[in-house]
Amino acid sequence: MRLTSLDKKRLYRRIKASDNRGMTEYDLIANHFANTLQSVAEQVDSLAPAIEATGSLMADTLLRDGKLILCGLGPDAAAAQLLTTYLISRFELERPALPAINLAQGSSTTTGVIGASGANDLFSRQIKALGRPEDTLVCIASQQSHTALLRAIQTAHEIDMAVVLLCNHELGDLSSLMSGNDASITIQGDRASTVFELQIMCIHRLIELIEHTLFFNNMDGNL
Repeated sequence: MRLTSLDKKRLYRRIKASDNRGMTEYDLIANHFANTLQSVAEQVDSLAPAIEATGSLMADTLLRDGKLILCGLGPDAAAAQLLTTYLISRFELERPALPAINLAQGSSTTTGVIGASGANDLFSRQIKALGRPEDTLVCIASQQSHTALLRAIQTAHEIDMAVVLLCNHELGDLSSLMSGNDASITIQGDRASTVFELQIMCIHRLIELIEHTLFFNNMDGNL
């Protein structure tokens, strides 16, 4: 008998459940922490240069009086809001507010755009209204690609905006849109939650680099 894709998923879940039998809640928590730490250790050499280049691009945007326009879907919209909050408020330093917009934060705007133009134009329509050549689009995608993200990147390029992509390694369709003026951080991970956790770590490092680049002449020992 040939197994359907649904049968395979159910079988995989049963196998995973049997693997976890006898494990305590502590074991489950400790294993997940260990897996995340292992992912960080394995990728630090590839992520550090990408974070440095991306942070430099974002800082240059702000130095030339541009703004950062962020987008993401689902949990990634929350990650975009986290970075937006850090930019407008602060991370670890007392300093002036930095211009940033999260395109997914306003329910009235997002539902209005979806109602008028459809979900695929959720971000591109806003970018056409708000984006300028001196701005940079920051696109966050930890789980899956979507036409709304593809069109956001394409629209940003049409306006001559640079693009920053923080994404899962499986999203090759988004990565293929990157140009020579863009920067990307690609994260490896078997679980969506692990990818998301590493993305939050990358966001912390990015805002840290931006603060030090804009408000200090050189790095100090706390970076």
